[in-house]
Amino acid sequence: MSRAFVSEGNSMPQVFASAESAESAANLQRAMDGRDYDYEVRPRERGGYMVARLRKDGTFDSWVEE
Repeated sequence: MSRAFVSEGNSMPQVFASAESAESAANLQRAMDGRDYDYEVRPRERGGYMVARLRKDGTFDSWVEE
């Protein structure tokens, strides 16, 4: 299974009801640590949206958690 779909630690990835709310969260994360990471909103197959934290080379790092 791809690491992109595995949660590490005890935190749960945050799921947003709308793309707009997920984009707002991504913008907040960019403001906090955008020097080290990029952020991308991704739709979930079961509905909702998640924010992926990406390394500057574009590889997946983790999901933004609650």
